[in-house]
Amino acid sequence: MRAEERKTDSGCNWIRQSLIALLAGLFVPVLLCGCGEEVPVSSERVETEGAIVPGEEFDAERLTRGDVELSAAKLEDYASSAALYYEDSTEKLEYSVVMPQVPASDDAYLYLFHTACYEDGELSGEPVAFQAKRRNWKIRFAYREDYLFDLFVPALLLDGEYVPVGNGVYLLNPEALAENQDAYPDVGSKKGLLLDPTMLKTPELTDLGVKHAIYNIPLSHIMGETTNEFLPTIEYEYEGTTYLFNGAAINGYDELFVYLNERGMSTTAVVLNDWNEEHMELIHPEAREKDSKAYYYMFNAADAEGVKTMEAVASFLAGRYDGGEHGIVHSWVIANEINQNKIWNYLDTADVDYYAQEFERGMRIFYQAIKSEYANARVYFSIDHDWNSNKMASTKYFNARDLVRAFNDAALLHGNYDWGIAIHPYPQPMTRVNYWSQHYDKTPDAEIVSIMNLGVLTDFLGQEEYLDTKGEVRSITITELGFSSKSGEKLQAAAFAYCYYITEANPYIDAFIMNRQTDAPEEVKQGLAFGIYEYDHSEKYIKDVFRYIDTDQAEEHTEFMLNILEAESLEEALSWAQ
Repeated sequence: MRAEERKTDSGCNWIRQSLIALLAGLFVPVLLCGCGEEVPVSSERVETEGAIVPGEEFDAERLTRGDVELSAAKLEDYASSAALYYEDSTEKLEYSVVMPQVPASDDAYLYLFHTACYEDGELSGEPVAFQAKRRNWKIRFAYREDYLFDLFVPALLLDGEYVPVGNGVYLLNPEALAENQDAYPDVGSKKGLLLDPTMLKTPELTDLGVKHAIYNIPLSHIMGETTNEFLPTIEYEYEGTTYLFNGAAINGYDELFVYLNERGMSTTAVVLNDWNEEHMELIHPEAREKDSKAYYYMFNAADAEGVKTMEAVASFLAGRYDGGEHGIVHSWVIANEINQNKIWNYLDTADVDYYAQEFERGMRIFYQAIKSEYANARVYFSIDHDWNSNKMASTKYFNARDLVRAFNDAALLHGNYDWGIAIHPYPQPMTRVNYWSQHYDKTPDAEIVSIMNLGVLTDFLGQEEYLDTKGEVRSITITELGFSSKSGEKLQAAAFAYCYYITEANPYIDAFIMNRQTDAPEEVKQGLAFGIYEYDHSEKYIKDVFRYIDTDQAEEHTEFMLNILEAESLEEALSWAQ
């Protein structure tokens, strides 16, 4: 049930009347003992395990008076260190928050509300739990499925109205809900490839020894009805609404992921929000410009309909590909090159903080859904190589550095989580193949982040405020990077081999997924013949280099590389990229 369905005019009055009765006669200190009791806060009885803390003195007058008087405006961010965790042993949630002092309010209690992400802390309906105020406040209550995507906001009753005391926080360990607790697979190599669907189930794929495979899921392809009687429309129920998924399209992904899993590949899916006339609610209200010429659009986490549909889509995909009969997706990339906000994730704004906030809300929805199904899945957003190249002379895109900073700020506001970055560190220009011959700025102000100066990104993410929930540098993966054969097939092969060895030596990079298995005609016209195979499936020189680079035959297939690089040894060549 969404927040707009929870509104009631009588809830607040009912709770106040209950509290008045509870507090009657308690204007002197009383020592209370006993177990946590059930406290009615809605039409159901919600166990809050101690509206009055057992064994503590409860002085209603003192708690009401508090230690400090603050206005509603000053209370907005008064509390800090909010956390919300699911306890598997009890199937309950534990919320905690810290206040510098106990604020004065209408009564002796602190309340906890849950709200939708788009409500921006606006409180409505009834609290899910309440308990006597204290500086270090902790409360436990039963978990409900509709809590997965919501923000939990502490509040005080002030002048007859509930006012927030701090920022809302999401459930911080959705992975505890997952049935699939299997470890992320160790496939023994970082070698990956954007697959050619026409080569599936052929030796042209299996002979390559691919360990990481990537595939796109444009939402318009999977949503809606199908006329295939053998692969009928899939009806998916979510919060009382039936969503329709194309049975034929979904069956294709089912077969793909099962096939890749059976061959020991780690799979990555890229979720893309393309134009979809039937589901305009998925596109942000400020991004519904078909004439923008954008390929993909900002997800809509700005209103109730968009959020509910996004939750349904995320829950459907996460649940279907969690390791059951339909296969498994180990890594998910949400959107494409989001710093390119005019073409790859359209939202026409020059405000990077606003843009990041709107994207982070949608990213969090997918993260919560995915981790609640497969605990060790990895969830990324994508950036390109334009780290700091836009000197504000253009409004065509955001610097990736600014975008990552703004995204992290938005995420930390509501609780840190383990998002990762999928980067496309192409040379500049993308047609350049001998990328090692360029000079690279390795300072935080570098304009471009390529394979030769990835340390710019890893050093940036190594700052304390950017670390993941375990205090480590976040997961980084290269989900798109290729080198054209237009300047020579042997040069292309050397460029790939050198790039692979750089990523293999970098402990922060999960995978190097090459773009692509087969030349794409539209790219070839731009001088970008990235494929291992030509468009007619003819092999290039790179084929055997790719096949053997992560085997014991690697040296004999890559020894030519050092001559092209003009390096005395692989160690020397690797030092150039450090």
